[in-house]
Amino acid sequence: MRKLISLALSFLVALFISVPSFANKGDIYIDGEITNRNYEDGYILSAKEFNMLEKSHIKTTTSWTVPGRVVDFEGVKFTDLLKLVGARGKTLRVRALNDYWVDIPVSDIEQFDILLANKMDGNPLKVRDFGPYFVIYPMDKFYDKLNSPTYQARHIWQVSGITVLEK
Repeated sequence: MRKLISLALSFLVALFISVPSFANKGDIYIDGEITNRNYEDGYILSAKEFNMLEKSHIKTTTSWTVPGRVVDFEGVKFTDLLKLVGARGKTLRVRALNDYWVDIPVSDIEQFDILLANKMDGNPLKVRDFGPYFVIYPMDKFYDKLNSPTYQARHIWQVSGITVLEK
């Protein structure tokens, strides 16, 4: 019992240390090689501000949704997010709520017009179903190119932050 309580307390301490004090549900913290900042060395994109940005759609199948079923993902194009923060890097390090991260080359954004989705089939994404944000590639449009472990790994969900890197 003591071990369980100790483990639970350790988890809670780690949780509160890893969550920035500014974080609200649905906020994304973007930092790194950016010119527009609104919080210390980065930019806090609130859920409200995200929802005010122009929306786009990608209709595609994925490895994580019902097999063979085309899903309508809605969100903001990464090109628009990068313009908003004045990004100047070549790579995005995208972080999830569970501290998983993946590097996405900016060339992917240019080549595939990828999306940071916050809705799936018209419904807001929740943490239990990929939310609050899910990186979406147009898998069906570029199936031969994108159906590989490299690109599958870049479909990161539960996105909470992005760091723009020079490399």
